[in-house]
Amino acid sequence: MKFAAGNATRAFTIIALMLVLLLLFWGLGSIPLLSVNEARRAVTSREMLETGQWLLPYMNGDLYLSKPPLFYWLTLMSSQMLGALSEWSLRLPSALFAALGCGLVYWQGVRLAGRQVGLFALIFLAANAGFSLFARRAEIEMTLTGLCFMALLAAWQYLFYEGRRGWVWLSYALLGCALLTKGPVCLLWVTAPVLAFALITRSAKAKAYLCDGWGWLIALAIGSSWYLAVSLQEGWSIWAGILNEDIVKKISGQGAESWYAYLLYLAGDFFPFWLVLLVQPRQLWRSLRERPELMLLFCCSVLPLVLFSLFTEKHAKYLLPTYPAVALLLAWQWSEVLSRVGNAWRKLMIGLPLVVLAGFTVFYMGFESRAFAHRIAGFPQISSAAAAHPELPAYSLLPPDMRLVYYMGRPVATISAEQALARTEAPGLLFVQAPLPAELNALQPCVLAQVEPYLKPKRRALLIGLGTACPKTPLSVTQ
Repeated sequence: MKFAAGNATRAFTIIALMLVLLLLFWGLGSIPLLSVNEARRAVTSREMLETGQWLLPYMNGDLYLSKPPLFYWLTLMSSQMLGALSEWSLRLPSALFAALGCGLVYWQGVRLAGRQVGLFALIFLAANAGFSLFARRAEIEMTLTGLCFMALLAAWQYLFYEGRRGWVWLSYALLGCALLTKGPVCLLWVTAPVLAFALITRSAKAKAYLCDGWGWLIALAIGSSWYLAVSLQEGWSIWAGILNEDIVKKISGQGAESWYAYLLYLAGDFFPFWLVLLVQPRQLWRSLRERPELMLLFCCSVLPLVLFSLFTEKHAKYLLPTYPAVALLLAWQWSEVLSRVGNAWRKLMIGLPLVVLAGFTVFYMGFESRAFAHRIAGFPQISSAAAAHPELPAYSLLPPDMRLVYYMGRPVATISAEQALARTEAPGLLFVQAPLPAELNALQPCVLAQVEPYLKPKRRALLIGLGTACPKTPLSVTQ
């Protein structure tokens, strides 16, 4: 059953599209970096841009191979096109991939069951705490989500529509790009669900897709190219520590999250839309078994959930590549239930998604900066104070937060209090969280700037001039 009137459908569509575009792009670069991970990507991108070294990523002066470089390359291209590296250029790739994902979800929903399903799938994906957050962050998750979803859609085209092998090779090429974004873990969002679908449905096409030798060669050629180049330059042993840290510990290390943590993450991000799964669940299961397209969506939604729940280290963002499939599945069920309810429920089910989407849009347009003011207010102060001394090396008593490194505009080395006191001649900048440690009381006259707040409402930090950079004057406050 479709929307009742054509004019109402057009108005619904226009409002939804406007809200999504505002949510993704409004004020994208107007707020400083909000997370440590976002700052890691920003610092690494800046150092690659400054050195012109696109093969070996560095972060705060140290070799950083924990993540492949595709996201960094995208931010560098964005920065070069926009003329400078900034919060806007760093976040633009994520916003573009999010917009592309929303468009593809709508398109796939229309092909699956009509325009109504496409619209609901679009809204369910955008009006989502996890998806909207990473759509506006300089982090790799949205790029990974877009590439994995496009790889699945290319496979979908081969499995259910046009059987040409070109779609298989396109899918594997996109999978190779996903490998260059976050490594082999992308197989859990693309290859594993197709494998489960092949086992459940005994689909000959799914088997042919999985056994396509040229496809695998394409994926491996693209996905392993950077790893091979780094290994030839740095040696194969360079990967031992990364393999242990990023794979072994996450699978079998010590974790505090319960096995059902991902169910809670999904329930929170897709609330209240997931409640529709409780309506006539037997009919839903019957539909999954009768329609292969729905079964593939089910495999793409559920199998990664099961696999990642077995890992000890759990983060909500690990399931983000499943969100387009989840949105499509929920939209299909939402539309089915909508066709069987009375007029009052029908109005609620049509209006509620737009209300939720509008709520997310209003938050990012007007309230995000206020909600996180305590976390970001100190960064412009740090940037201003550091810019007054552009040639001085920077130091910190503790391993520096990467947001500090980014806004200091240079690498920040870790030194001890004794080393700081010993710098009687060589100039430098020392960043210290207030209050000043007792062993550094002698440097009280050397405070160049006081930063308040710093990450928390009542936390302060100090920027101290070392050596000849000490003004030997009382404390001055920079606002």
